[in-house]
Amino acid sequence: MKTITLLSLAFLLISCSSLPGMPGYIEVTKSSFDNSIQLSMEPALVYRSNDGFSGSDLQMSLLWRSSMNNNDVVLIAQVTGAKIIARGESLHFNIDGKVESLNSIDDLTSIDYQPGVYSAARVPGQNISSKRYVVSKEFIDKILNASSVKIRLDLSKTFVEGVFTDSTSSSAYKAFKDFVKKAKLSGY
Repeated sequence: MKTITLLSLAFLLISCSSLPGMPGYIEVTKSSFDNSIQLSMEPALVYRSNDGFSGSDLQMSLLWRSSMNNNDVVLIAQVTGAKIIARGESLHFNIDGKVESLNSIDDLTSIDYQPGVYSAARVPGQNISSKRYVVSKEFIDKILNASSVKIRLDLSKTFVEGVFTDSTSSSAYKAFKDFVKKAKLSGY
């Protein structure tokens, strides 16, 4: 019975990842103001270990607009809860054993409230803390083509970390790959 429940849940996550509001969902919009194309991705999960079931304290998403500088992509790192993300080099990528650290374009942590869902299943509301980082398209390709990528996000008094290269359902790795495919069709 437990196996059937897990398989049903896995199928549900896989089939729902293309729905708005689900991890990794990519929305493509065209601006009526300047005709620019924008791709924005719902935050997807960076699992604690490489199994897709270890839970996730860290989520990542991407934003690209055709009117941005030619090589820029905005990477958003977020954690659940009202937490302060450290200043300076606060986002670190261990790419095949080499660490690259990024500075946020935000001085302050953005803390938003995500309302709960009260239908068949009750999901309480929660705070979401995030910061944005500008990276290059080459950096995105580098982390997608590496064999091992681990991420750490420094908070004011602690950190959260996970394995980026986990390719299971709802993972940031899988969503980033889908994002790049869609972005290339839009002039990325």
